[in-house]
Amino acid sequence: MRVAALSLAVSAGLLLSGCGFNVSGSGDGGGAASTARADDSATALALDGEVAGEITSSSGINYSDGSRYQRFTLPLTEGQAVSLTLEGALAGTLAVFDGDQLIAQGEGPGLAFRAKSAGDYLVAVSGRGAEAFGPFRLGAKTIAAYDGKPLMGEGEVIDWLTGSAQDYTLQVERPGLYTITLASSAFDPVLRVRGPNVEAENDDSGGGTDSMLRLFLEPGTYTLNAAALEDAGRGDFNLAVRYAPLPGGMVTRDGTALVSGQVAVARVEGGSGRRFVLEVPNAAQVTFEARSDEFDTVLHVDGPGGTFEDDDGGSGTNSRLSTQLAAGRYEVRVESLGGGSGMFEVEARIDGVDAPVVEAVTAP
Repeated sequence: MRVAALSLAVSAGLLLSGCGFNVSGSGDGGGAASTARADDSATALALDGEVAGEITSSSGINYSDGSRYQRFTLPLTEGQAVSLTLEGALAGTLAVFDGDQLIAQGEGPGLAFRAKSAGDYLVAVSGRGAEAFGPFRLGAKTIAAYDGKPLMGEGEVIDWLTGSAQDYTLQVERPGLYTITLASSAFDPVLRVRGPNVEAENDDSGGGTDSMLRLFLEPGTYTLNAAALEDAGRGDFNLAVRYAPLPGGMVTRDGTALVSGQVAVARVEGGSGRRFVLEVPNAAQVTFEARSDEFDTVLHVDGPGGTFEDDDGGSGTNSRLSTQLAAGRYEVRVESLGGGSGMFEVEARIDGVDAPVVEAVTAP
């Protein structure tokens, strides 16, 4: 659980010596300015609004690399959280100043920060290098800052990354299927979930570069970890949790017994599999099938009669094994080829053993 806070505060003197950003002059050369104070040449930018601009050869110049810039003023109250977006043809960067301090910077398309005090903040849009020119749109929107409280079963968090991964707490009171998404337009998000019998991670299953996990969760406390791919990202994001009841008869725990002729329904997540056991009372021909419309199944069988594996012995990408087995206890494991996720059915049929008159395995 985390209350978001920004700690970046670099002096403008350090910035000016390293980057050569002329923040108060007109771009006519002669040396770096001493402050980042806004002046009449800066364009007003309103919260929850957007302004258009263009970097041209007449724009102000950053002395270190010859790139050009434009400046905007943004009035904020103390503690206000803001997300900036930079769109358009310009390959640009963003920098935010409070007086003579640089408080946030990064390459587009987004940048999030929080105002430490009330006042007018200066937002600078620069090209990425001396040859970067073109039109752009600069937007600013308010972020409803995360209050630090755990998510109770369902809900969402709107927050922002400041460079490192962040943890949030999910309190689950009822078992079920939970869809957890991590979405951002500012960076490529990576979602991780840890808790009772769960260790899962996803990068791009939520559409585009967004992340999504569908997990069976039992009552308990879980940690949701929000991060950027390769820790390369800053900006705002949305972390959401949605609940759905379990399908009737769904198996949720490893070690569930299979009954000859009876279908069991379960789910796999990413690289994880689901384990079952089958008691073979006498030497017999046994047929195993694993079927899914959502991923490519892989079937493993191991016990006193040997070790067996099949990928596509059934129809399409479904798995099927039929072999003579000695009496004994066998482990049956269903996995996803390539780390996919989804629902599946598994069935074992022992020759000479009649199936019970039921429709599905009862979930433990």
